[in-house]
Amino acid sequence: MPDFDAVQLNQFSERRGTHGEILLWVTARNRQTGAFESIGFWTGDDHDQFLIGQEVRTYFGAGSFIDIPPIRAGVGFQVRQHRIKLAPFADEVQQLMRIYEPRLAKVEIHSQPFDIDTGNPLGTPKRMLKGYITKAPEDLGAIGNDSTQEIVVVTSARDLTTSLPLMRSNEELQKRNPNDLFRQYSDVAGDWTVPWGQK
Repeated sequence: MPDFDAVQLNQFSERRGTHGEILLWVTARNRQTGAFESIGFWTGDDHDQFLIGQEVRTYFGAGSFIDIPPIRAGVGFQVRQHRIKLAPFADEVQQLMRIYEPRLAKVEIHSQPFDIDTGNPLGTPKRMLKGYITKAPEDLGAIGNDSTQEIVVVTSARDLTTSLPLMRSNEELQKRNPNDLFRQYSDVAGDWTVPWGQK
């Protein structure tokens, strides 16, 4: 569960209702430069900036062009999938899918509570999910064909399910292929002393 600010908890305790917006932050590799860059979307109407940790991030106002279902958290190491729908005709979405490589891009989803009386941001955004994209559409589709495109995000708990590669010994490799001598001296190679200038 996120650690809400005191002002946020006070509004929650009044039980007069809540108003929150969702912030989606994606860090992906630029297909042209190879550098990792970030782009943000949120469910508000206009572009805005939010303080995440010590960093001020700019989020594009996606409004109804983005659909993020409720984030369900739980105790344990269960890998959870979340399906996010984006409008393919939005310029920023096309940038994400065409200029960046979305596959395995890092994703953070925050929730920003707002004051139900003034409409101003209430406290700081709270992280609801951290993970990465495992599935993204290869073709964005044309307007009038597919009005939304879906990406699949898994939580970072999936990293804990990846097994380590087994160490291969020379004996094991030769059982599979008697001509494979790649690791013939691997157990003693680190003990060799080779004087400078000699073979």
